[in-house]
Amino acid sequence: MQKDLINFWLYLYLGCIYFVPLVVIMHSKATDGRFLLRKMLFPLEYLIQLKLEQATNYSRSATRLGHIFIWFLSIFGLMIATLPLYIFNEPYENHTTMLMIIAYYLMLAPISFWFQPRADRGTKNR
Repeated sequence: MQKDLINFWLYLYLGCIYFVPLVVIMHSKATDGRFLLRKMLFPLEYLIQLKLEQATNYSRSATRLGHIFIWFLSIFGLMIATLPLYIFNEPYENHTTMLMIIAYYLMLAPISFWFQPRADRGTKNR
């Protein structure tokens, strides 16, 4: 029973960081082709990207610094995922696959947005 509850927690956690943002993006009316592959692979980070661009007035360096800062916060996100395992004294080996998926997602998502195209690339006069 305990193992099933922790599995449910990990699936719920993965759903909140991946599937919920993916549904939000799919229901969005705005079309942005700059991050098409990254948008589908890392939807939460894409939503963070949009908010960072709005907050920093489309400054590439400030947005990149925001993603670097978020990378450090992702480590705490992994701690939140493993908290129930620690509380219930559940062996981590029983949930290695889900923990690795969550860890790789949380570590790769911010890095994938460090290098990005300009937000105003198509509208700029040359």
